Amino acid sequence: MPAADPVTAAPLTERLERWQDRIREPSLTVLLLGQVLLLFVVTPLSSARVLTYASVNALQILLLFIASFALPRRSKMLRGLVLVCVAAMLGVTFVGSNQYIGLLLRMVGTLSITLAVGRAVFQAQRITTHQLLGAVVVYLNMALLFMGGFIALNTVLPGAFTTVAGAALKPGELLYFSLTTLTSTGYGDIVPVHPLARSLANLEAVLGQLFLAILLARLVSQHTQR
Repeated sequence: MPAADPVTAAPLTERLERWQDRIREPSLTVLLLGQVLLLFVVTPLSSARVLTYASVNALQILLLFIASFALPRRSKMLRGLVLVCVAAMLGVTFVGSNQYIGLLLRMVGTLSITLAVGRAVFQAQRITTHQLLGAVVVYLNMALLFMGGFIALNTVLPGAFTTVAGAALKPGELLYFSLTTLTSTGYGDIVPVHPLARSLANLEAVLGQLFLAILLARLVSQHTQR
């Protein structure tokens, strides 16, 4: 076969890079919309058994794919990690696996999204509205990461959390507890009783306040100055 003409290939590569540059910042906004859908619609409905957990996996796979576009060109290793997580979660969704392996992959996927968006936001040369919305994605992802820790802790130490109704906790309820802890709302219907559970909840509350008071406030200040 004849070799590809470099004169033809070069413009194609340049057009692809320009297209990636155009969608890099808007992808942060799309990620936030997807994250809101995951946290406040899909996960609660799957916990209530209106939707299956496969729908949660499918949406997170989509978010991982979108996060790969938010990365700068130089982030080849991180983009590779994101795509590996996509492949692994596709395998779990369509082939099936142990629920704990699925939880681990979702947490690794969430961490990959957090790292990708964090790099796109906090290393940006200018702060736009898209970057501010990307910072909110990082903030909400903290709730998902701590939810994974709460689920693991409640599995290893049954009774680490107690509820007013005294029923067993579902993942969606621990996500609710994680969000109320992150925002320091604390309704009191779910209470950590084990020392490790209390320590993890305190850590989440502190990190949630520091993120808003320091990192997000700094980004808003830079955006306002610009």
